[in-house]
Amino acid sequence: MPEKIGVRKLLLLDACVLIDFIKADPSVLTMIVENLGQVYVASPIVSEVHDVEGEAGLVALGLEVLEPELEELFRAQEMVGTTSFEDNICLLLAKRFGFICVTNDVNLRKYCVKESVSVLWGLDLLAELVASTALLPSEAYQIAYKIHTTNPKHITPRILNRFKEKVGA
Repeated sequence: MPEKIGVRKLLLLDACVLIDFIKADPSVLTMIVENLGQVYVASPIVSEVHDVEGEAGLVALGLEVLEPELEELFRAQEMVGTTSFEDNICLLLAKRFGFICVTNDVNLRKYCVKESVSVLWGLDLLAELVASTALLPSEAYQIAYKIHTTNPKHITPRILNRFKEKVGA
């Protein structure tokens, strides 16, 4: 369950959550920035997002692109386990800046918890937009449903149904 957002948060989106929101409704990213907190994206992830015009497209939505330090790039490359280079960069940046890592990737979530990095699911942000009255429950569910149709691996029917109940759609 996401914590209630009363103060603005610093959020770092991984590739899967960023792509999910862009494919479903890019304007939700702007709503997140306006209502919940600043949203960051690691620069190595930008090339994985094909539905916006690179870094400029992300900045136009209100996101900030962060460049990892050279040491972080080397460290991410050397990390072994079930996470990708890009996921490792997300973990390292979130840890360095105290960001909340927003991901639907179970392996990255486990690694973040192990490293004491706060995590949220992508749909948690939609639930917080509903809680802040920036989105109606039905609107949040429509976006979640679009995410499910484009990413059924991470947003399963079971997850979608739990989300629908959670937001009262």
